[in-house]
Amino acid sequence: MSTTTINTVAGKVKALMSGSPVKRHVIIGVIAWIALNLVVFFVLQGKMESADKTFLNKGVDLTLGMADKSGSPILSSDILALNVAIREVMENSNVQFAAISDHQGKILAHSNPARINRQMAPLDEERPMETINGVDISSGVVNGETAIVLFKSDVTYAGIKIGTVAIGWKGQGRLAAVRSVRINMIFFLVISGLVATGVLFLVERNIKARKIKMEKAMQGMTRIGPYLLTRKIAQGGMAELFLADYLRGDGFRKTVAVKKVLPHLADNRDFIDMFIREARLAALLQHPNIVQIADFGKIQNAYFIAMEYVDGKNLAEIMGELKRGLPVDMAIFLILKISNGLHYSHSRKDDKTGKPLNIIHRDISPQNILISMNGEVKLSDFGISKATSEPSLTQAGVIKGKLSYLSPEQAMGKEANHQVDIYALGLVFYEILSGSRLYRFSNDIEAIRTIPQMTIPAIITRRPDIPQGLNDIVMRCLEKSTSKRYQTANELHQDLLKLKNHLGMTYDASDLALFMRNNFEKPEPDPVA
Repeated sequence: MSTTTINTVAGKVKALMSGSPVKRHVIIGVIAWIALNLVVFFVLQGKMESADKTFLNKGVDLTLGMADKSGSPILSSDILALNVAIREVMENSNVQFAAISDHQGKILAHSNPARINRQMAPLDEERPMETINGVDISSGVVNGETAIVLFKSDVTYAGIKIGTVAIGWKGQGRLAAVRSVRINMIFFLVISGLVATGVLFLVERNIKARKIKMEKAMQGMTRIGPYLLTRKIAQGGMAELFLADYLRGDGFRKTVAVKKVLPHLADNRDFIDMFIREARLAALLQHPNIVQIADFGKIQNAYFIAMEYVDGKNLAEIMGELKRGLPVDMAIFLILKISNGLHYSHSRKDDKTGKPLNIIHRDISPQNILISMNGEVKLSDFGISKATSEPSLTQAGVIKGKLSYLSPEQAMGKEANHQVDIYALGLVFYEILSGSRLYRFSNDIEAIRTIPQMTIPAIITRRPDIPQGLNDIVMRCLEKSTSKRYQTANELHQDLLKLKNHLGMTYDASDLALFMRNNFEKPEPDPVA
């Protein structure tokens, strides 16, 4: 059975085990049934191996005994003594034949006198089995039908081969035992497999019916606990985002954003474990440049995260509308804010132990940089973030993060640290200055082949009006070598701050708010006359 098949079956069983107690009992029963058959398999296999070992050891001992008795008679051509050795072996009723030959293969003594003076010949359809204590063991047939296990050993004198002894042991009993065990094994495995498959099919069909019913209920859901879902904002492959009102019993009301796991993933235990763990991680972050998590959990079979609602646009939407690079002072202001938030998340410490959590975002992109109508800049979606101090729940082989914003070390499958966020932020910086994305890949194979080797042209060649100092900062973010790249987001933040002051830039949140209102604020409808 292949590794892929085993993993698939294990995944199916794990998914089924996560359900109701009745379902778990059924699965446990099926597993116990299969386990019983496996026990039978190993018992039969053990008996067969034990009998086989006894059989082979007896044949080896008999062969070595005959070899010991044949040395001197072969040297002295004492045919009588050789025949005595043959006769002693043939007293065993399971021996088909015995033979002794000289060093040239000429038979000196044989249980069938007609074979004397002929050459020692191999069995028909002879196949090597193994060698035990210098005795070569093989299987084959004689006379076209009799199954034989052949034991052969060299006869030596003073380290020199002077002859060979061979004993042909009847193999029908052994082969019949092997066939019987194999038939029993196949019978038990086939029956248990069919029964288990049938039970699993019935259980899974029932689960699917219940899941479809639950998904329909969740799709029509307009409320999750105290959160009234008012409008769907977006939907991805794993979750959907809603504008919602948080309603409290005393009349308090607040607009929030609610991210709800898609119904078909609600039963995926691995995904839910990761979702909850990473929501808990994101909730630790309290910073003005990071979207705040207000609540998370499970209500009415719906897993969700409630977070602050940022009334504005994400950077990807802004770039899509403008279709050109941003003004230099605005770009510097945005990256200053995000690098400040990143430095906070990278340096966040555990409240109890005081040890750094080393939280890595791992999905820095224009889509996850939000700009409010009031000029706030916030980093969102720590949904695939990771604290290096915690165990990873990511499935093996999965590249996390958007392909166009992967660092070289991520593309090569190396261990990621906080510098992957700096590289991704450098790509965003490059994009908002140049007006176009640097990387575009259709699949992960193309990305991992291209990114480590790709030469990035200096941003100043794409945007000649930017200062040389800004070019140096952007390109240092994009160094393939982590030793040459900014070591911390704070280093990047401080260099940008120095450059901003050096250039005498005064751009602030009020300027950003004005930009947002001028470009994206919806005009008030004309009053009705």
